[in-house]
Amino acid sequence: MDSTHLDKWHSGRWDLECVDIESETHDVKTFHFRVRPGVDGDAPLCLHRPGQFVTLRLRHGEKLVPRSYTISSSPSRPHLMTMTIKRDPRGLVSRYMHDVLKVGDVLPVSGPGGHFDLISTTPRQKIVMLSGGSGITPLMSMLRYIHDTRAKDYEVTFLHSARTPEDIIFRRELELIAERTNTKLGFICQTDAEPGMDEGFLTREVLEKHAPDILNSTVLTCGPAPYMDAVKSILAEIGFDMAHYHQESFGDPAERENPADATPETLTLDRKEEPEHIHHDAEHPAPEPDSDETEITFTVSDLTVPYKPGQTILEVATAAGIAIATNCQMGLCGTCKAHCLSGTVNMDDTEGLEPGEEEAGMVLTCCGRPQGPIQIEL
Repeated sequence: MDSTHLDKWHSGRWDLECVDIESETHDVKTFHFRVRPGVDGDAPLCLHRPGQFVTLRLRHGEKLVPRSYTISSSPSRPHLMTMTIKRDPRGLVSRYMHDVLKVGDVLPVSGPGGHFDLISTTPRQKIVMLSGGSGITPLMSMLRYIHDTRAKDYEVTFLHSARTPEDIIFRRELELIAERTNTKLGFICQTDAEPGMDEGFLTREVLEKHAPDILNSTVLTCGPAPYMDAVKSILAEIGFDMAHYHQESFGDPAERENPADATPETLTLDRKEEPEHIHHDAEHPAPEPDSDETEITFTVSDLTVPYKPGQTILEVATAAGIAIATNCQMGLCGTCKAHCLSGTVNMDDTEGLEPGEEEAGMVLTCCGRPQGPIQIEL
């Protein structure tokens, strides 16, 4: 599968205009967005890797309330981006999306991010996709991409678990894909299973029935933590090589801390401040354009590494074998920050820095892009 074009849409901050909202089930909606043009007037295509996510940027007063949601659409249809979101009665942002957001609204996001995707996981020819509830979204993006690009080298078994048949997200589309391709499709419903469906929960017997060659497959799974724990337990029981197991989880929504007194109606959009216009004259000329390639000096590692404009410090360091602790890769958590000793670094976001750290030379390597040669304490 030729996926080189999928790296052309770099991670950053984007404004998405909602152009349509569709109901999938009684508590799940799909939100369709168009990327708004930047200052140059061009609207970039959504060339994320299938399975990646974006982080919605909302605020309650001065407090950022970020939430990550998978892009359920495929980059094979790059003019629109979709997110499919379940309304959690206790969820602050999911209720905002369902109850407040409307067509025409503009939503700021960071991304795309994540390594649970069809490209990074380098799957075998046989792929078993296991999803529970709204965990279907990254796997649906992958399956749509395989189907749209007619990637016939892959043999996919798609097994989805839901409470009831009415709770199956994307049911009709999945059935159509299965009818037109060699995708093997199975549904497991906790109750009220229809003929042809399995009733109850995912078990070893059910898994081996649908995927008899699972030991020679790549397993991709997403769902609630208990669901993924059950999957791993079954795979351990059958002796599956976990080097070919990949999962995605955004944690338990019940454990997320929301700002005090926040409601969906009190949330506002996190607007990115536009940089002030800088006047250049004979005394203060404009800087020379960046060359095609320049260097980062990692002072602790005693290593100087060339990079190309647009690359992040984290990308350059990782390729050079320099380990940097990282978590969100969105500039939000601050895990990857480091001290820039000289040079200029533009950051897509600074939320992960404490007050005063940016002035002291700290940068977020995950979203920091050098502007010319720099020295960094790594």
